[in-house]
Amino acid sequence: MKPPTTSPYACRAGMFSSMPSAMPSHFIFSFARLLTTCTLLAGMAATWASEPTTQCSVAPGQPDTHGPSCSQMLAGHALEVQAEAGQVLLWTLDSGTHAHTVRLMGPDGQLLRHWPAVHNGTQDIGWVTPTTGRYRLEAHNPFFTQTDVQPTWQLKTSGPALVDAAPAAVLPAAVQSPALLQLQAQIAQTTPAQKPVLIQEFWSAALTHGAPLLEPLPQHPQEALVTFLWRAPAGTQDQPHHVRLEWAMRSADPFTFQRLPDTDIWYLSLPLPRGLRAAYQLVVDPVQWPTALAAGAAPSRMQRVQTQQLSAQRDLLNPHHWHAGSRQLPADSAAALHAERSVLEIAATGPLRNMAADNAPPTSATKLPAGQLQHLRYTSALLGNTRSLSLYLPTGSHAAGSLPLLVLFDREAYLERVHIHQLLDAWIAQGRLPAMAVLLVGNPQRKDRAAELPPHTPAFGNMLAHELLPWLRAQQPAIATEACQVVVAGSSYGGLAAGWLGWAHPETFGNVLSLSGSYWWAPSTPKSEPAPHRWAEGDWFMRQVLHGPTQAVRWHLAYGLLERGVQGEAGIIDNNRHLRNVLQAKGYTVTTHEFAGGHDYYAWGEEIALGLEALLGTATQPR
Repeated sequence: MKPPTTSPYACRAGMFSSMPSAMPSHFIFSFARLLTTCTLLAGMAATWASEPTTQCSVAPGQPDTHGPSCSQMLAGHALEVQAEAGQVLLWTLDSGTHAHTVRLMGPDGQLLRHWPAVHNGTQDIGWVTPTTGRYRLEAHNPFFTQTDVQPTWQLKTSGPALVDAAPAAVLPAAVQSPALLQLQAQIAQTTPAQKPVLIQEFWSAALTHGAPLLEPLPQHPQEALVTFLWRAPAGTQDQPHHVRLEWAMRSADPFTFQRLPDTDIWYLSLPLPRGLRAAYQLVVDPVQWPTALAAGAAPSRMQRVQTQQLSAQRDLLNPHHWHAGSRQLPADSAAALHAERSVLEIAATGPLRNMAADNAPPTSATKLPAGQLQHLRYTSALLGNTRSLSLYLPTGSHAAGSLPLLVLFDREAYLERVHIHQLLDAWIAQGRLPAMAVLLVGNPQRKDRAAELPPHTPAFGNMLAHELLPWLRAQQPAIATEACQVVVAGSSYGGLAAGWLGWAHPETFGNVLSLSGSYWWAPSTPKSEPAPHRWAEGDWFMRQVLHGPTQAVRWHLAYGLLERGVQGEAGIIDNNRHLRNVLQAKGYTVTTHEFAGGHDYYAWGEEIALGLEALLGTATQPR
């Protein structure tokens, strides 16, 4: 399709280009053939719960010396591991080009952990054994029923669960919270017998009103002082603890909690923008990386991140939480404690309060007209690989070429964490958006994400524009063929990919919806050229836009106020503001939304709706 020759942003009814009468056979996989294959596979396959169970044993400090070796590749949907109490077990699950939900059952049959199916290929699985006994891991593919792909398990490392040392570099800071300052003053003036009463009254108030504490900053009315709290377990208040905030904001210094002297109160105070919408967890007393397989070796940064994740949990003082991809877990289970994230939505105006509600869907949500969601497998002749796709089609019948199309990257995360198909049902029913189709595109494996989404080569974009979308339209004639009715969208690397595809393929993608796009990225310098020095000009993508022709593409950039750089480097907010300026200077139509949040799926769900409204309009006011 050629770009429009009139106004570069015009999109009129009747401009649909005709589909080619014939396409190469490798472009076309018929839905009938696909459904037949899936039906046969379903008939042949046993359910994942009834798969034969693989077993292995881990001896404390001496992995694999008793029973079958856990460090070899062990195939199957279920794995039972005999282990002693107080052991760190870190595994790699390999699902090939699929994603699997994983759950861990303890020796007593209780659900201990739950990992959602948000990554294709390899996945990190780990826990600390609370008791001696047999632990059961179960992997389930929530999208496809088939037996041609079996996940494999391999023990990466194991060893005694030794508490990691608290960071020594954290210096005591002056208390900022008025509530904590008041408590300090009261403690200083009371008797030792009355001190526990004051502290208990503080905790009772925190439980009643919920944490974090939200207090005004009179000199900065657009901000609030947010104080996160953690209570040391009984009998440990005088022991060293390592507690930090894990969330979607970078910092040169870790967000480490401090103890209010002579109390069991640990706190972290941060000035944050009003209107903030964010999800977070607390990392409490993380364990060390086991030394059983690497004696004496200091853990790498990524190894420390992995072991700290074993101790990440939601904030028990905050009643508002988000499933983060693990829905319908027992509220009081250990699995929910570790899988869910606490949420904070600070009122933008008026009294300071956390406006977040528990993210369980309301009863009325089940009464919405539900669109159709199909999970597909697609093999590309151009790339020579196979990936998972999901296609959302709105309820009802639709004329040929009438459905705008959203192409969205990171398929698994947007299905599991965001439940984008259910949000589309609601947005369309509410009239926020016109009826539209959505194609969710996954990467073959987790490692392929960094290879495909940044524009290392034109191959991925060519596959989408010249192979995948023609195949899709041949199967679904209701999907629009005009570029101005197609939105390409993604977050982080996906936002970068969306921007690149809009720039490189304006004949296919007439709208770019970029969420926290990684426009800091630049291709590697060829070996034949000198490496750029540290003072060289960056922002490679912006220079491509600046020096290229202005295309018939609309842009919507969304990025978070928390996405700032550290130690003098530019952050995502700076890169996106620069791109906005370049696009405007080149004559593009650009809308932006600087939301109060960070690099966070919890924020990106609503940002997709706002971006689609800006690019396509609403059901009653189309653009």
